[in-house]
Amino acid sequence: MGINFKGVIKGTIFAILVTFVIILILALLSYFTGIDETIITTGVYASVIIGVILGTIAVSKAANSRAFVHAMLVCALYLIVLIGISLIVNNGIMFNTHFLAVIGGTFASGILGCIIGK
Repeated sequence: MGINFKGVIKGTIFAILVTFVIILILALLSYFTGIDETIITTGVYASVIIGVILGTIAVSKAANSRAFVHAMLVCALYLIVLIGISLIVNNGIMFNTHFLAVIGGTFASGILGCIIGK
């Protein structure tokens, strides 16, 4: 069996939507309450992890074979979207520890989601 690109795209969109909803909730909490900024920053990292885990679980369950490849493709596409957003918003990519943490966290979450999904 080959790669189910439609499933990979659906898993990526699902992961991005989950991340967006959690970040939106955190932004509203930050605006309407006096919540500490470090909690919000941690919440943003957690939203990426939760979004990727849920997206890779969905694609791993749908994949008859090669679940790991499908999950890693979701992670790669997710990162491409994040890089695109960063290019639009920041006019570039900042290569620092934050960037490396997001890359590592995305792929580690993808592996965990693949394990849970299968």
